[in-house]
Amino acid sequence: MWLLTGLRVVLAILSLLGARWAYVAFMVLGLLYFPMKVGFGFDPHQCELTFDLPLAIYSLTNYAHIVLFAFGYVLTSAQFRLSKWRPFVWAAAIMLVFGALVEIAEGVTGQGHCRSRDLIPDTAGVLIGCVIVLGFKRIGWKPRPSWSLMWRRR
Repeated sequence: MWLLTGLRVVLAILSLLGARWAYVAFMVLGLLYFPMKVGFGFDPHQCELTFDLPLAIYSLTNYAHIVLFAFGYVLTSAQFRLSKWRPFVWAAAIMLVFGALVEIAEGVTGQGHCRSRDLIPDTAGVLIGCVIVLGFKRIGWKPRPSWSLMWRRR
């Protein structure tokens, strides 16, 4: 697992630099984490789809989801040219779909808890990530996404 963690760190750095292939690999490895953790031995569990306001508020204490999805939003936004508002919305949509896929992966593998309320801290993380990206943009960050790193040599 340490080798996989090192690979994910390298892929995350390359993703921040705008390497789309590294971003795709990073996200695929993120989804494969759950099946790999259980040795691809699936043990499906039913997902918790209902919740109430107290549980929704309590779910905001899931700081791991908030931090990871904020970071994921920054990585995703690095794959877009951030000239208008649409790339921000696309990055948010991609991350929320990814959050749903994570919950499904947890339910299918039995690793973790498949709960629809976990999409609440995911959304909070996406909003925090958006604020971070806006801050980066304000200080001059201009992502230059590409499928290769060849443009770095210019």
